[in-house]
Amino acid sequence: MGTAAGTNWSVRKRKRPPVRLACIAMSLLGMYAIFVSFVLTKFGGSSGSGSGSSDVESSSSSRFFTLPRIKNGVGSASPLLRRELSAPAGNVNEDRKDVDDSKKREPTIDDYCGLCQWKGQGINCNKRVDWVVNTKKVTMNDAKMSELRYCANYNGCNSEVDDEGFMLCEDLSDSPLYQKPRSASPPLRRESSALAEDVKEDRKDVDDSKKREPTIDDFCGLCQWKSQGFNCNKRVDWVVNSKKVTMNDAKMSELRYCANYNGCNSEVDDEGFMLCEDLSDSPMYKKPPSHYKVGTNHVDRAPELEEVLSGALLKRASVSRGYNITLSQSKADDDKSIKVGDGLRDPRKGEDIIKSVLAAAKFGDRWYDKEEGEVVPESTFSFAELAKGDRPVLTAYCEPVNQTTWDTKPLPTRDGPTTRQSLFPISYPNVRSCSALPSQWPIDTPPVDLDPFLPWIHDVFPSSDGRDVIFVAQNRRRCYNGQRRVQMGEVLPKGVIPHQDHVHIDYTKNYLMRPQSALFQHVPLKRMPRDNPTDDLEEPRYRLASHEDADVEGMETRFICRFKSYDPDAPAEKLSIVGYSLSRFVVDYDYHTYRKGYKFSATEAGYDNHMIWQSQLIFKCPVPPNYHEKIQNGDNVVDDYATLYVDVIPIRTAPRYTPPREFLQPRYEFHNDIENLFIPDIEWGKEHLLPMIDESGRWENIPVCMPSLMSIGLVPKGVDVNTVTIMENESDKKYVAVTGELPPKIHKVIACTWASTTFRTRSNRAQVGDGKRRLQEWLEFNLVAGFDHIYVYDNSGAFTNEDSLADIVDLFPRDKVTRVDWPCKICSNRDGNEGERSSQYAAESSCRLRFGTHARWLGSFDTDEYLVPMGGYKSMGDVADRLDEIGVKVAVFKSSPAKPRFDLLEDPGKTWDPDGTFTPTVKDNETFLHTYNCNWEAFPRTNDLSHRRKQMYRADYVKLHYVHYSTVTVVSQMSEKETRATNESWTHRYTEQHIHMFDEESEATMLHTKTKVSRNMLSWRNRCKSVDNVFHEGGCLLGFPIPKELVTKVHTKPLRDDGWAYNCFLNEKIEDYWWPKLADAIQKRRETTVPK
Repeated sequence: MGTAAGTNWSVRKRKRPPVRLACIAMSLLGMYAIFVSFVLTKFGGSSGSGSGSSDVESSSSSRFFTLPRIKNGVGSASPLLRRELSAPAGNVNEDRKDVDDSKKREPTIDDYCGLCQWKGQGINCNKRVDWVVNTKKVTMNDAKMSELRYCANYNGCNSEVDDEGFMLCEDLSDSPLYQKPRSASPPLRRESSALAEDVKEDRKDVDDSKKREPTIDDFCGLCQWKSQGFNCNKRVDWVVNSKKVTMNDAKMSELRYCANYNGCNSEVDDEGFMLCEDLSDSPMYKKPPSHYKVGTNHVDRAPELEEVLSGALLKRASVSRGYNITLSQSKADDDKSIKVGDGLRDPRKGEDIIKSVLAAAKFGDRWYDKEEGEVVPESTFSFAELAKGDRPVLTAYCEPVNQTTWDTKPLPTRDGPTTRQSLFPISYPNVRSCSALPSQWPIDTPPVDLDPFLPWIHDVFPSSDGRDVIFVAQNRRRCYNGQRRVQMGEVLPKGVIPHQDHVHIDYTKNYLMRPQSALFQHVPLKRMPRDNPTDDLEEPRYRLASHEDADVEGMETRFICRFKSYDPDAPAEKLSIVGYSLSRFVVDYDYHTYRKGYKFSATEAGYDNHMIWQSQLIFKCPVPPNYHEKIQNGDNVVDDYATLYVDVIPIRTAPRYTPPREFLQPRYEFHNDIENLFIPDIEWGKEHLLPMIDESGRWENIPVCMPSLMSIGLVPKGVDVNTVTIMENESDKKYVAVTGELPPKIHKVIACTWASTTFRTRSNRAQVGDGKRRLQEWLEFNLVAGFDHIYVYDNSGAFTNEDSLADIVDLFPRDKVTRVDWPCKICSNRDGNEGERSSQYAAESSCRLRFGTHARWLGSFDTDEYLVPMGGYKSMGDVADRLDEIGVKVAVFKSSPAKPRFDLLEDPGKTWDPDGTFTPTVKDNETFLHTYNCNWEAFPRTNDLSHRRKQMYRADYVKLHYVHYSTVTVVSQMSEKETRATNESWTHRYTEQHIHMFDEESEATMLHTKTKVSRNMLSWRNRCKSVDNVFHEGGCLLGFPIPKELVTKVHTKPLRDDGWAYNCFLNEKIEDYWWPKLADAIQKRRETTVPK
């Protein structure tokens, strides 16, 4: 039955009589006629009849009531209705022209009409009032009163509209009632420009010191804010929205730029801004504003994060005060059982971290965290020796870091006496030799793990002229960037920040190390007046400041440096303070982030390892002038002990997680965007006085040793290095006007390498142990190829205490090869952006700053990378001369792993594994250069290979280098003005212009002899006999070179007679010239070397 009903319905629908539709149509037309009649009756008369709508608009509900937008009419009226309305509207307009504005009464809120167009902006007054209420945090009535000049109608809201459909309302902007508080219209701006100049001249005669302190009543929002192209109202709006402060607080914080004692006036400058007082240099602003309050924006965190970020662990541990806790430790075996990790994951937690740092301080990094069974010698240093005060001992005073205070604005000051009681001292008695300083420095298990505001120092040394002490440090936070995927349905603890469905494995350590990011950012300081102005050695006191308030020497710093002199023969105090200075950055990291086009220098979550320039922290401590010559001559070192020491005191402020351009130094003359400004007065306050040095966490008693060339014997002690330099060329002096530096150069081309007897590949996939043999051959080749000197940073101590590369380096003359003992470990051997090869990065920076400053060109290579002169060149020195002639600063080499020739390898049976693989091994009577001379692509190579490129570069031009790339250069650090003044091209996003890709046939090429291990040999027989895709990097990793006569027709004979597929090409220059030359040099070395 239901089915029948459904069927009959469709039939009935088709047979419905048409009279029903006609009735509906007639009804609609009737209703429309009634509506039209009503509208004509209601709105067709005078404007005064529309007063009823005024009541609606003046009520609070008017915020939510708007009429439909019309073009040339009201509502959805027909064209006929629009024409009927146009005549009354025109009559009203004519009547209004006869009204004398000057005689009108002052409008009241009852005259407000929310449907008026606001200032010709395409919005009605209701929308403007809504915005004022929400933005300015004022009441609805106050907002309406503030807009009456544009939103008033003495006869109430009427039905007359303009061409855009807005109500026709009064325009009172030119009325005398509003002359005083309004901003000048364009005609007024032009007419008042002369008056503006007169006012400016008059104000120059006013004595600022006699002015009263301005109040909020003097605020004028129409003033130009700091010459930035916007007025003070916009600035205050930004402060309110960004800093979450009240409107009054925001206005008070900007009064120095937005005050006018006579109220907002109509006098304007050429850009149309009000003429206001400039109080930025007034004495009244040398003290903090009295209204400023400390406010807290608490952030909820999980308990374990709260524990870490509040510094509770170290606070509890600092119960032992007044003596050295390291030397009183007796649980050596227990302490040594705490392992730092395998380079992939740090397993330490809680008190284990403290114990491991203390144990490493006692035994030294060289002997701590070794494999079971290794003998660990007792420290030769005793507490009694320390108590004598015979020599200063390197000490880290660890200060508990409470990151939860960063939620408070302004940053609370640290109470000096309280902080002093909480300091946790850790002494390093094993750090005592200048000649072995890099190998003794506490790096692998540093005190930074307890106090992340301490710089993670890897090397320290003075400049050749004795003017600066240079520090090479690394970013410890990057060691804890290992990540894992967030599991489906997993709820992360409060305060843990994921990124693209990943989270840090050790997020507590990553977050603990957030202060490390702050060390890469400058802070301006203002020096406080001295108690005794005549005492130059009185400890200076500083407060945090804005750029406007900061001293010139304190404009961009991060550390306070205190210098002390040690005199063992002094009758009383052997250690005396001899001076203070503020640190200087070698590189401006924030500015480089801006030039690279990145939005942030650091992030709170810590997912920023890809910004490699944030890895190496390099800064200088200027030396007191009285000690320049003493250091330059090496007289500050006696019997390998320093007599001058420096303390480094970090300035502890939270990292800025905002765009770096917000707080660039004035020297860049950068016009900041309004939404990205940083306000020191709000972030730090105006009276943030730093604690005294002995009340602060710090590094103390850092030895200041001899200049680097003198310390390794290339320049004898007491000899001026300028007497042994090579002749200058034009390229040496090109940027001296910008940098102010021209270090003496004794070499043309040098090479640096970071090597070891054995090492682990990425993610510890394999262990490689051919370091000694590779280094010997590599050194021999580079000397033959024309490098003047080679510096070997020996990393063997990171893996063993039983062997090193010293015996290989000793085979070569000391004026040609220098070994630097460099045992510190890679802190994270993970792949890609999760890894941090800290030891390698620091070694490269150390070599560049210690020795590269005394050479024109520097190449930083691994011992499996051979830089080979090509074409007519027989020496890299000649290649370097050519590069100087054509203005090159950075020379780039393509690099791709070559394939070891199967025929030159040892019999696979000697290293055979059960799974059918073997370890390719170069024969004893062969060389790596010859065996690996088999590139999978013919020369010149066309593939980009950019991810493996290596460089040789001008050491005085590149300020920061990362393995494969020149990350920061002299030009990239220039301001726009400096760049244009030196005729360099300027773009916001910096692109290196002085780079040159080597011609591999006529200039130089790189042969990468990367070791192959057994895991690379899976299915090697099948792969090496396949003719599919043979000429590429993968596939068969053994080399079967194409004979010269078959190079152009290999497709006709792809296989050798024994079935192996041709898959690589020989470099004829290496085969015919360089390999015989290398073999001859190796043989001569063997014949002349006297067995020890």
